[in-house]
Amino acid sequence: MQINLFIVDDHYMIIEGIQSLLVQEKDINWMGHATSAASCLAFLKNHQPDVI
Repeated sequence: MQINLFIVDDHYMIIEGIQSLLVQEKDINWMGHATSAASCLAFLKNHQPDVI
């Protein structure tokens, strides 16, 4: 079972760090990231991640 993941953080270095830790995980589908609440909400209008 694959987990759809979307990250929200205002620091791009944190996003890159989390992504680098999880990129090799077969059960995690990296859907993308947002750096603000507004961009996160815009993403969620068309997508349904399992974990934010």
